This record gives sequence, C-alpha cells and structure tokens, in this order.
Amino acid sequence: MEAAMDDGGTACGDLPETAGWLERLVAVWQDQRAGAVLPDAHELFLADMAEMIPNLLLAYRDEETDEFEIEFAGAAARALLPMEPVGLVPERCPDGHPLAWLGTGFARVRRPAVPGLIWMRAEALVGLFLPYGGFDGRVTLVLAGIARWPAGDATVVPLRPTGGSGRGGNR
Repeated sequence: MEAAMDDGGTACGDLPETAGWLERLVAVWQDQRAGAVLPDAHELFLADMAEMIPNLLLAYRDEETDEFEIEFAGAAARALLPMEPVGLVPERCPDGHPLAWLGTGFARVRRPAVPGLIWMRAEALVGLFLPYGGFDGRVTLVLAGIARWPAGDATVVPLRPTGGSGRGGNR
C-alpha cells in the first residue's frame, strides 16, 4: 500500500484524468455538509451524485463492533477491485489482503478527533473516503469513491485544500 495522501480538498489539476470526477464528489460532500463538521447520514442524497454511483462504495458502521461493513458497491468500483467487496468488513483484513487499504481508509476517516475526508492510494487505485454522521459527530456511514490511478505512475500526489479543508474551515 502506498502512503496515505493528505487530508482535505483538492486543487484543480492535482488528479489524473481517470480520477478527476473525485473533485466533483468532494464538492457534493462539501455542499451536503452545509457548514457542519459532518454531513448528516440521514441527509445523504445519492441523486446529487447520480453519475458517480457506479464508482462508489457505501459502508455502514456496525453498532456492536464499531467497524464498517460494505453494503453497496457500484459496478465500476467492483470492476476495479480484485474481489467482491459487498458484505466484507475491510478493517478486519490482514496486512497484504487486497482490500486492507479500504479498511485503513475507513479507520482513518472516523478518527475520534474531528473527522474529515481522507485520500488513500493503493497501487493503481486511489480512494476518497467521505464520512457522514449524526448530530453527535460520530461517523456512522462512509461513502468511498474508487478510481484508477495511471499505470506506471508510482508518484503519490499530495492533495491540498483549495477552500474548505474538510474539517470545517480553511487551512
């Protein structure tokens, strides 16, 4: 797994063409936040991101284990991943498992300190992990966008905020 990318929004031109749609996903998430620390999980409107749904994963937090189980994977996301993700709890995957990087993304996005969006890269894939929660600030749902990273490009691009940092303000 490559090193984690910087938290926050992205500056135009930072993402390769194959992953440029993730900037639109950040904008939708920021709009759904409406100035709150987290967008309300009950207010997740997939209609706002209809053209992106094939690239998305949706994971819900299990109240008993406090882990995230993937309950939806769009067709494009499934095609990019090496195995069927629905029903899996990637946080339980051992190091070296092909979906362990998703578990790392889920764990990082719900940190007890102010949660915010997280970028992760694993080989030829990049993932954007967006937390949703409730009025108490607990992350109860994670929306993840998965995109292909250009083959042969081993560079980890630091993504920097352009406006909102994903943590309630500018950096």
